[in-house]
Amino acid sequence: MWTILRLGIWFGLATVTSPVLARTILHRRDTAVSANEWDSVLQGENGAECSDLAVIFARGTFDKGNLGPWVGGPFHDALVTKSAGIKIAVQGVSPDDYPANLADYVEDGGSDSCAESLGNAVQAYVSRCTGSKVAIWGWSQGALCAHKSLGKLGDAASNVIALGVFGDPVSVWQDSIDFPAIPQGTTLLSYCEKTTPDPLCTNPIEDFPKDPVAFIDIIKDIWEEVDETHMNDVQKEAVGEILVELPKEALKQVGRLATDALEGHLRRWMLTPEHFWYGIDGKVSTAADDLIRVYKDSVAA
Repeated sequence: MWTILRLGIWFGLATVTSPVLARTILHRRDTAVSANEWDSVLQGENGAECSDLAVIFARGTFDKGNLGPWVGGPFHDALVTKSAGIKIAVQGVSPDDYPANLADYVEDGGSDSCAESLGNAVQAYVSRCTGSKVAIWGWSQGALCAHKSLGKLGDAASNVIALGVFGDPVSVWQDSIDFPAIPQGTTLLSYCEKTTPDPLCTNPIEDFPKDPVAFIDIIKDIWEEVDETHMNDVQKEAVGEILVELPKEALKQVGRLATDALEGHLRRWMLTPEHFWYGIDGKVSTAADDLIRVYKDSVAA
């Protein structure tokens, strides 16, 4: 069992500077954190092959690339392993449209530009590949983006067979945001750590201080003690980046944090280790199995 059972974190991303932009471009080519398998279709290339199942994934805040190392990358790998006989294409939401930053999460309840980009990508793909089935997925803030995108699909909504979410924070935002309904014929696949609860998708079992600075200090201290034993190399690198960006970005939003604490919305800021386990504890493998089953059922219907 991990020794980081009390890990807490919230979402954030540094203001983009030239070095960060350079890393973003590099990560787009890094298959550990990115997938661009829709590009040939979206760009209208001659001979571009349509997939049987087109999957688009919205990463969580702080995630690099367009899938991220924590959940999107492992989920992509699980799908590739389990997709024998099915042509699957996976795409991450573009970092140009979705910076996955703290401001969009805490101010808008998930990036609106992410939802717009995701919806546009689905419409464009389906316009060229009318027979393809589509699955929309997201983790953390990306799950909120996935929910919001359901209102931006147009006629392509009829091709969407599944909405998949890991660690979905929608329950802590529903009193502030009117999320679109799940279209008829779309199956919801939702994965939440409940044995040792993930506070973003279930009730927390431990109180955190409501003073925003004290909250930031405790979270920083926990991150500094994180056990990296079960993480891969890319995830370990991501922990180092979080340690740099976390205090800086949180302090920029200290007023919002204070307001949320007073209004009973502190859960919006809590990420425990369970929130990171979806790519490590077998959940992505289960989710891949479930999506393949939904796809086969949709073809047989």
